[in-house]
Amino acid sequence: MNNILRTIKSNMTLTQPIEVLENLLIYLYLGNCSSNKFLSLKSGLPIPIISAFKKELIKFDFADNKGTFKLKHEGIKHIKNKLGYESVDINKYNSLSLSEKQKEFESELTTLLETIYHQRPQVNVMLDQAHATLETSIRRVMLLLKNPSIFKQKFLFLGDDDLTSLALMMAFKKLGHHRSQNIFVKDIDQNLLEFIKYVSGQNDFFINTEYIDLKQSNKYAKEFDIILTDPPYTLSGLKLFLSRAISYAKNDNSEILLSFGQKKPVQNREIQRLFHDQNLLIKNIHPQFNHYHGGSIISNVSDLYVLSVTKNTYSTIPENSSYSRKIYTGELNPRMKFYQCKSCHNMMTIGYGKKILTIEKLIETGCNQCHENKFQYRGQEKINLPIQNKIFDTKQLGTHIVIEMKDCDSNKLKSIPIVEEIMLNIARKCDLNIVNHHFHEFKPWGVSGVIILAESHFTIHTWPEYHYAAIDLFICNNFKHKNILMTQLTTQLDSQEYECKILQRGF
Repeated sequence: MNNILRTIKSNMTLTQPIEVLENLLIYLYLGNCSSNKFLSLKSGLPIPIISAFKKELIKFDFADNKGTFKLKHEGIKHIKNKLGYESVDINKYNSLSLSEKQKEFESELTTLLETIYHQRPQVNVMLDQAHATLETSIRRVMLLLKNPSIFKQKFLFLGDDDLTSLALMMAFKKLGHHRSQNIFVKDIDQNLLEFIKYVSGQNDFFINTEYIDLKQSNKYAKEFDIILTDPPYTLSGLKLFLSRAISYAKNDNSEILLSFGQKKPVQNREIQRLFHDQNLLIKNIHPQFNHYHGGSIISNVSDLYVLSVTKNTYSTIPENSSYSRKIYTGELNPRMKFYQCKSCHNMMTIGYGKKILTIEKLIETGCNQCHENKFQYRGQEKINLPIQNKIFDTKQLGTHIVIEMKDCDSNKLKSIPIVEEIMLNIARKCDLNIVNHHFHEFKPWGVSGVIILAESHFTIHTWPEYHYAAIDLFICNNFKHKNILMTQLTTQLDSQEYECKILQRGF
């Protein structure tokens, strides 16, 4: 059947991965409706593609259209045997679309997982761990279960102190799919990995576990359909975990479910820019989806981003490169906090460099004099590490302005004297210090030019046949004339439309 699907994909000249056709088969197998409109809404594919796929299935005798379109024996056999749906309780799974049945299923999961969650290893705050609530893990599982392709997909949890992998596997078991081998957990916390393995053995299912330090270079196999990660609270931690998730993504049909805390507006822009720079598509955002115990630094909540990997997605940290930046809050912003016992008024210090790191642990341990566990917060102190030990998120070396000038006067773009005069004139108006310049005219047309600046460089390349010019300005100091730059380029090239991107360059 896989060969047949590849042939069908070729016949349809489909550019999407073959998994798109597998997903359509699953919708046909599970769904109570096979109308083109229904399948289009569920799959996100245009109706003409749905119609063409159905015709191909009929042609290869995997479906018929006698009265109502339906799969025949060979199509159903492939879904059960090759895609892993043989043991799935289809009736129970389909019943989850009913609100009452979904609540009943969630309640059953809660009962199964409550004891396990009470026994999970203590958080390691030096790894920015803060346990998500059991309700949050179940909410994540129910979100995943909305996708009928879930039983054939390969899941990776990049860090899982929330134990969502166990919650997902428990849900699979209740739906008859407990022999799945498709759930993987990779984490730096060895105690957590051992706990997941232990619970898996106790419940007669299997979760693949592996110790990994994402800061190290590795062979990050591109084999996962869904990657879930809840990275450290810092932007450098987000950058690292997101890059590794991309390296693990199977193809442009893969998704990354990212949990990350709400930040100040300037930091939110950094998060959005990171998605944009890596060519990730934001498919959905679930605000305050995740709730935590002891995650006060993020107000005990975080958003859930559903990110789609595209053909142009790439990781900003290559898989064959290690990462030397500090990624945990305790490294980048170390603090000591002061609490006073409400019973004996004893002052206690927790946090950086102390045996007790969190207020939760202090309450559990109690006062070291009277052993009571009620405390009054009295303040905190930031630890100023020696400058040689500080590592900042980035070292900014310059600003790179990338400009697309569209619908320009093609006669101007053909002329080397005009293009040269325009570029030099704009450089002077923007107070740029010209060191040297060179312009070249191509045949039959097109001009390339570079102006070497004391600040760096200013370049242009023109395509008169498309009324288009590509312009770059790189400067190593504060640039205050962006408005002048854009106004002059638009006016002097007679451009009707432009796009401008500003990149902060550095490491």
